[in-house]
Amino acid sequence: MEDFKNYSKDLKEILDYIPDGNPVISVYLRVDNSKILRQDYITSLNSMITEAKSNIESNANINKVQKRNLSDLLEKIKRYINDVFRPESAKTVIIYADSLGLWKVIRLPLNLKSKIIIDPKPHTQNLRTLLKNYKVYGVLLLDKEKAQIYSLYMGEVNEYLAALISEVPPKVNYRSQLAYKEKNLLSRIEEKLHQFFKIINERTFELFKDRRFDSLILAGRKEIIPQFENYLHSYLQQIHIGNIYAEPDSPLGDIKEKANKVIVQHETALKNAIIDKLINEYFPGGMGVLGIKATINALNLEQAKTIIYDINFKHDGYVCNSCTYLTVEQEETCPYCDSKLTYYSDIVDEIIEDALKQGCEVVDVENNERLIKAGSIGAVLRYKF
Repeated sequence: MEDFKNYSKDLKEILDYIPDGNPVISVYLRVDNSKILRQDYITSLNSMITEAKSNIESNANINKVQKRNLSDLLEKIKRYINDVFRPESAKTVIIYADSLGLWKVIRLPLNLKSKIIIDPKPHTQNLRTLLKNYKVYGVLLLDKEKAQIYSLYMGEVNEYLAALISEVPPKVNYRSQLAYKEKNLLSRIEEKLHQFFKIINERTFELFKDRRFDSLILAGRKEIIPQFENYLHSYLQQIHIGNIYAEPDSPLGDIKEKANKVIVQHETALKNAIIDKLINEYFPGGMGVLGIKATINALNLEQAKTIIYDINFKHDGYVCNSCTYLTVEQEETCPYCDSKLTYYSDIVDEIIEDALKQGCEVVDVENNERLIKAGSIGAVLRYKF
């Protein structure tokens, strides 16, 4: 599947979009055909469109002409999904559309929650977070005879990086050797294996230095991986996140599936640790805030260092057209520059965009109960209030 970063022109247009007073529809639809039947995602889309139309009709911030245009656009999106779109290897499809000709379709190789957002700008928090944070994982599959190195990006095999062949014999018939030769032969085999493991380590380290991957997963037989771990360069040891047990001729799909499980476990553990530190240490010590109001306040004062949020969290609010001041309170004008405030049905998207512009680290999580109970969003501060 095409790397979604290759949609450079489309992405730039979406990410650099300047509001012009015309509402934009953003549709996120899960279409993973390994888990969802076509009829099921079509039914899901129809249900979301029905709800969106109802919300449009009751929205006082949208005029009659815009309401009619949005309704027509939703029908166009429905026809596209029904008559034209095919998932292929995509797991989520995103459609951005407005009545002035904006129409962008972006396929993602990972599952995101289905939703429809109608706001003055395209809803891009997921794309921005992915572009900022998503890592490339190296997978090294090895045994005594050969080694292969792949890269995984967004759950898919992204690139075949290297292949190495050893001169170590796969099997030795020791019974056919005279006793006094067996020890010498074994010594030569061990030396060749030693040299082969050194070569694998050196090539893997070269790829890491060339920034071909960010973290490393080892794959192979149970008895091989512990032997090779002793050869890993100290820098590779620091980025080594786990192992998967596999035969040298295992299908690439099996390797990918096992590697993705390791990646999910690793990333979940890291994110949970950040949340625990925010709630247990930073927040009580005055170096962290919890909840949407406190998080927005930290951003407005440019005090936020890291934003942590649940990807399913949604909250409406207002944004200043001039200075990007954020608030969840209904106010007539911006308290900083007296400009007009624009209503957004999901201000979380604007929070993420503003955070990234300020150089904040952004951590997206899903279904962490501690964070949800604390308000589903929070921030680590650069300094105390």
